[in-house]
Amino acid sequence: MKTEIDKELLIRYINGRCTADDLSRVKQFLQNPEWQQALENLLEADYLSIEDKQPDEATLEEWNQEFRDKYFKKSAVKLWRTQWMGYAAACLLLLGIGGYFFSRLNTIGNGSEVTVVAMVKKTNPRGVRSKVILPDSSVVYLGAGSSITFPEQFAAQQRTMTLTGEAFFEITKNPKRPFVIHTGQMQTTVLGTSFKITAFTGTPLSVEVATGKVRVSREKSIKETNELAVLLPGEAVTWDGKSQNAISGHTDIFAIKKWVTGEISFKNRSLLQIAAELENWYNVDISFTKTAKAQKRLSLSVDGTAPLANALDIICNTAHLNYHFSGKQQVIISANK
Repeated sequence: MKTEIDKELLIRYINGRCTADDLSRVKQFLQNPEWQQALENLLEADYLSIEDKQPDEATLEEWNQEFRDKYFKKSAVKLWRTQWMGYAAACLLLLGIGGYFFSRLNTIGNGSEVTVVAMVKKTNPRGVRSKVILPDSSVVYLGAGSSITFPEQFAAQQRTMTLTGEAFFEITKNPKRPFVIHTGQMQTTVLGTSFKITAFTGTPLSVEVATGKVRVSREKSIKETNELAVLLPGEAVTWDGKSQNAISGHTDIFAIKKWVTGEISFKNRSLLQIAAELENWYNVDISFTKTAKAQKRLSLSVDGTAPLANALDIICNTAHLNYHFSGKQQVIISANK
């Protein structure tokens, strides 16, 4: 059997983004007697690539000890060497891992058995929205151009998932099993509530609460988080990753809930920001001529279930602009003549 595994597959596995085929490949790889050497080769390559940036001995030993204590049981057959653990710690630093590779290993008796938790990924292309029922009966209203990844069965002590894009959550209450949503370096923790997260790549993240209580934190490291805000109904927080600033404010609970049924609300948003939202919602491209005031800010709501022309009529009439379609997927906005 082939004993090599590519780094892209390993990273997808570490971050819980494997397809069923990926999981099958990883499981076969780990069950192969030569898996350790193949993985060691991969880790050593990464270790050597960052030799000049190696952490100090105290930091490296701390990583090594945590890696051993947390992800290997004492009854395990010896599956590592001291030098190999150095490679592992260096690889963790290099890849910026949010979870460890060996959290998937369980040892039984004198042998080892691989337990692979199958991950589910739901992705909406632009122009498509969907409703997703999670294993605990929580509901996710997933926005256009967005995706979520979650296990087929949640862990006993905590329910976790990742989000890219935009979604409204109705989380089943369970105080003993907090629900944690990871969005890049941010995490949102709830016990049972409804709220909306917007976390598109390259844009500030926002969390808006409709019911219950939500804690929003930034993951500073594997072991440390920095609490940014605890939100109650009608409250919101926006995190700008570029400026590293968190801004707390208020939100319209009614507008948050109406998003689920297709109403798009814009509060003091520029025409460029509004256009970006409509592009994603309707799967079109919107451009502005030089004479159009793309930075003009508006506050209004449109029906996202109606044809795009309805929304454009409202927006352009409010902003005193014109628009026309160039083909089915292209909209051009210009100033009034």
